[in-house]
Amino acid sequence: MEEKAQLLELILSAVAGPASGVAVALLCLGGFGWFLIKFLLPQQERQLDKVLKDSAEDRKLFERSVGVVSRRLDKIEEDLVVIKTKL
Repeated sequence: MEEKAQLLELILSAVAGPASGVAVALLCLGGFGWFLIKFLLPQQERQLDKVLKDSAEDRKLFERSVGVVSRRLDKIEEDLVVIKTKL
């Protein structure tokens, strides 16, 4: 019975010692790394793809708007030339 108690005490001291803390920390870091690679990174990639797609659509809309403004300014310039010739 005394041997079993010593063996149990030895096992408990090994499990509760500083080496087991390092092992638990490494397991936690490994689990976090797996979670990061498996779930978070693909989600981030999807979000970035969505942002880039939205940005491309916004850029096209902006280019069209600048074209409209440019045509309006051209018309105003023509009107100013006509006004200046009449003055």
